[in-house]
Amino acid sequence: MSEIDLSVVMTIVDGSRALTRCLEALCTQVESPTLEVLVPYDDTIHEVADLAKRFPTVTFLNLGALHPGRERPNPFEQHALYDRRRAAGLRLARGRLVAILEDRGRPRPDWARSMLELHRKPYAAVGGAIENGAGGSLRWAVFFTDFGRYQAPLEIDDPEYLTDVNICYKREALESVRKLWEYRYQEPRVNWALRRNGQRLHLSDRPRVIQEREEIGVGALLKERFHWGRLFGQIRGRETSALRCLIWAVATPVLPTLLFLRHFRHQLSKHKNVREFILAMPAILLLLHAWILGEFAGYCEAAWAGSRATPSTAL
Repeated sequence: MSEIDLSVVMTIVDGSRALTRCLEALCTQVESPTLEVLVPYDDTIHEVADLAKRFPTVTFLNLGALHPGRERPNPFEQHALYDRRRAAGLRLARGRLVAILEDRGRPRPDWARSMLELHRKPYAAVGGAIENGAGGSLRWAVFFTDFGRYQAPLEIDDPEYLTDVNICYKREALESVRKLWEYRYQEPRVNWALRRNGQRLHLSDRPRVIQEREEIGVGALLKERFHWGRLFGQIRGRETSALRCLIWAVATPVLPTLLFLRHFRHQLSKHKNVREFILAMPAILLLLHAWILGEFAGYCEAAWAGSRATPSTAL
């Protein structure tokens, strides 16, 4: 059996201060199991290597050139880089448990211990809760639209979604679906496959991270929302037929209103941060429309690819 209890693969999104905060939090866990922390990076964020001397117990993995050309990757291409870096970290992880965190999400001091304790039960994967540590209506809007479903209180068996910014797998469960993540890790595909295979997922508010997103302009954020919605539409579209993709695409005009009402109802049920939600409503609606436009594009792309390919080659 491996001497490492828990491997943590870090997804670098903001880098710099965010990554430093997150690594400091991991290196100061209370009553922590034996940790292995892996930080995969590529040439687009080569400055990450400068942190190696500051964190000698952390393994920094130089993946070289993953993005062709000299231009800065757009949000769609950046997400592909996140996925490929995570896959590289997962391939090299040696722990009995394998977790993924994002540098924007600083883990609380008992995060590692909580993950270890929860995995004493027969869960294939455990997702944790997320708190917002960033102020301003725009960043609250991002938090509500991305992570509203993961706010405490939280204890759900067999959830449909776990977030890749706070998740931990048993190694054998992860290996059972290795072909889905070996080149590019995308959490919906991996987690849905585990559920289809009869393995148990769990969502708990014990292992928490605090999301501390850096400031971002409205234009850049809308572009990000569009491309990330597009990616989700593609991923979801892979799981079904071209006809169903087109049906989902046709239904997208009603989704911003439905999603907004769902988010609002969910927030009311939590009895917390309702004032912040109300103040962020205009920004939430704006972000939802950008996401749905992207999701519409993703469904159309998935339908087109599915109609022109055999099941073995589609997308």
